[in-house]
Amino acid sequence: MKLNNKGLLKIYLVLAVMQTAQGASYATWGFFGHRKINLLAIYTLPPPLHAFYRRHQKEIQELAVLPDARRYILDVEAARHYIDLDKYDLNQISFSSWEQMLRKKSEDSLRKHGIVPWHIPIVYQRLVYAFTVKDTLQIIKLSAELGHYVADAHVPLHTSSNYDGQKTGQGGLHSFWESRIPEILGNRLDQFSGPASFITNVQNSAWTWVLASHKQLPLLFSMATQISASLKESEKYSFEQKGQTLVKTPSLKFSLAYHKALNGQIESRFMAAVQHVGDLWYSAWLTAGQPSFE
Repeated sequence: MKLNNKGLLKIYLVLAVMQTAQGASYATWGFFGHRKINLLAIYTLPPPLHAFYRRHQKEIQELAVLPDARRYILDVEAARHYIDLDKYDLNQISFSSWEQMLRKKSEDSLRKHGIVPWHIPIVYQRLVYAFTVKDTLQIIKLSAELGHYVADAHVPLHTSSNYDGQKTGQGGLHSFWESRIPEILGNRLDQFSGPASFITNVQNSAWTWVLASHKQLPLLFSMATQISASLKESEKYSFEQKGQTLVKTPSLKFSLAYHKALNGQIESRFMAAVQHVGDLWYSAWLTAGQPSFE
């Protein structure tokens, strides 16, 4: 059966909705965060590119969670969301390309510890091509997915094998940092990050973002320990209704205390993600010759 663009887009949206139904806790930045990052990135774009993305903002938001939904059906997907920098000598790996690393290590070895800084340029080049041939369906899909991977590169816990605090007795830290607190902050994250700018070297930029995230880990871990120790056990958690399920979650008091101790870390990484998603969309469009979609 041959599907047209609308038919394919419906399939993509169904997969995204499936992810929502299965719960946002599996998603990086959470369902809320990924959708909002892609939405806010649209406002960094100049006309007429802004007008094109605004027309498709609903699809771009919904498809932002598609890479997480694909984890259920594609074994290769998970590695695209992170990189365990603590498993490498940073002097040996920083700013390397995928081709350079394949000369040093096997592909299986690299995928075992995550490939997000190498996957971002791949998706970016696919987006450039989609712009070049004016394939609207692929532009929408790839923009949303590129936004997802760029957002993941801005999460400190996506740069460590201790991704959930499981090695330091802080299990659950992942969703606490990137889902629970952003959801509490809500509209306070709606800030203009600045106009999109052209990125000349996507590979180097991806590494810059990942390394900046990695530097935030000591504060993230230490403040979680400090704030947890300052509260009674009964103050740390509450129960909230999520759909038809009653879920144990970090309390509002615990969440706000941790957020305050991080001194704007979450907002900073969030807004940097917004800016850089917009930068890559804009750069892909410029590289493709600024096609018109009137």
